[in-house]
Amino acid sequence: MNKTLDVSVKIERHSDPLVQRAFVIMKNRIEQRCPVCVVQSDSNVQVELMLDSALAAEGFRIDQVGSVVRVAGGSPRGLLYGVGKFLRTSRYQDGFQSSMWRGVSIPQGSLRGMYFANHFHNWYQMATEEEVIRYTEDLALWGINTLMVIFPIINLKGWDDPETKPGMEQTRKLLIAAKDVGLSTAVIVGNVLFTGTPAEVRATRLPDPLNRHGNSGTPVCPSHPAGRDLIIKTTVTLMEQVADLGVDYLCTWPYDEGGCGCDQCRPWGGNGFIRMSRDITEAVRKVLPKVKLIISTWTFDTPPEGEWQGLTDALARDPSLAHYIMADAHEDFPRYPLDVGVPGNLPLINFPEISMWGNWPWGGMGAHTLPGRLQRLFDQTKHVLKGGFPYSEGIYEDMSKVIEAQFYWDANCTARSTLQEYIAYEFSPAVVDDVMTIVDILETVATNSSTKAEVNVVEVRRASEMAEAVNAILPAWAKTNWRWEILHLRTILERERFAGPGLETPAAEAAMLRLMEIFHCQMDADDPYHWRVRPPLKRATSRNGQC
Repeated sequence: MNKTLDVSVKIERHSDPLVQRAFVIMKNRIEQRCPVCVVQSDSNVQVELMLDSALAAEGFRIDQVGSVVRVAGGSPRGLLYGVGKFLRTSRYQDGFQSSMWRGVSIPQGSLRGMYFANHFHNWYQMATEEEVIRYTEDLALWGINTLMVIFPIINLKGWDDPETKPGMEQTRKLLIAAKDVGLSTAVIVGNVLFTGTPAEVRATRLPDPLNRHGNSGTPVCPSHPAGRDLIIKTTVTLMEQVADLGVDYLCTWPYDEGGCGCDQCRPWGGNGFIRMSRDITEAVRKVLPKVKLIISTWTFDTPPEGEWQGLTDALARDPSLAHYIMADAHEDFPRYPLDVGVPGNLPLINFPEISMWGNWPWGGMGAHTLPGRLQRLFDQTKHVLKGGFPYSEGIYEDMSKVIEAQFYWDANCTARSTLQEYIAYEFSPAVVDDVMTIVDILETVATNSSTKAEVNVVEVRRASEMAEAVNAILPAWAKTNWRWEILHLRTILERERFAGPGLETPAAEAAMLRLMEIFHCQMDADDPYHWRVRPPLKRATSRNGQC
């Protein structure tokens, strides 16, 4: 595509590298979409990027002076958010058409995060540095201000495991990508340690009558003196290897990966987990003195009961224990913080499950988005939340990420309005209505499949036919965009498995092979958990786990 016109951008001189980075990101996204050349110049200015200290630090304003569209941020980070809005509301069909959106926008949530589950050899663990940087930039443009990651200790035997160094390198790449684009960072830790941990310090299996807590990984008992020492030593060693990056938040995690059901630790969430969180934080602050603690309450009281109350009592005794409380569950939001109050009267953030619900394997069928479900769950909490960290196993739920990011920015923003803006920007304004219909159909299929209800095969075929029609009119840059590809491939796979002969057809196999390329899946995997995030291709194998 030949560049035919210049778009002249004036940048207010500023020493912060993020100001120049915002311009580079804008230039890249515009030039990708239309035949123009975006140049930095003080002549024939069409767009101006600037800072305005009168704005809230993370807020932005887009206005116009004569023929110049000005994008101003209250800080370099705010400017980046303004550039995001500018890009999404500009048009690219017949050359570049500068955004017509005007106004001031200030985020409501203070901690607008995203959680990259860096394990199982999923996309986050396997993506190239270039891909990680690009994707982190894209999410930052939607208004997130913090990235949370996990070191894949669940997969590793010990510090001398040959996979440990690559795992740490990728963890650092994720954190560096966030820091370089002006975001804060967070790391999740807990009592799950290496698989080679001695048997004598391992945790007692959790009581889990509702099958909600999970018993993944190799948890260690913090009530056992040697176990406590090992948890602290391992966590401090981990944080020492990322301390130079300036990690801002530590999040202690109770269940799924974690927990102990021994007499000294239970009820875990109101007892052993709190003691462990305090011990870990005190030790980590010797490495990172300013780190703040987020306490997760994932699946508290489901049962055993009394965990929420135990946390409330602990914070009453020691208000300095935490800075944020994270809460969420598999289905509806926990009632305790809504009905009784947030322990310690701390800011409440959520952990929306955007990856797994109604979706198996996770990402294995392509794009996964549940706008109706996400809206319903957010409506339960939007009056109290200060942000959150959507749980992500890959890039396949990209639509859901931006929905949640915009919820945190503006609690009155709707999932549908965000998707409409997303589709117009990432695909084309001409296909907004049709793609919205496709997404609605796919959500209904996922919901019915998950709840064992009948799937409407007529609607499944309609979604596939509509996707083919959309594909035929998309601009070349959108047609080859992975965001469109994974949605298109999802319609093919749903058609084959619900309205066709199944997932062993040539069309289904071709779709799954392409998804494996996009997601960096392994055909023959040693990772015992990789099958959870890989398309269910019959000839793919897992040597150390379920196929």
